Amino acid sequence: MIGHDNQSEIDRYGVAPWIAGGIVATILIVCMFALAAGFA
Repeated sequence: MIGHDNQSEIDRYGVAPWIAGGIVATILIVCMFALAAGFA
């Protein structure tokens, strides 16, 4: 993505990587809070 002036990468993958990344990040954050609450 870095160093490219065109939008071909964004157009090729669309919004799916953003959704997948958001889901993964949410799961990781929830797991961290759950573990922290469990160990507290």
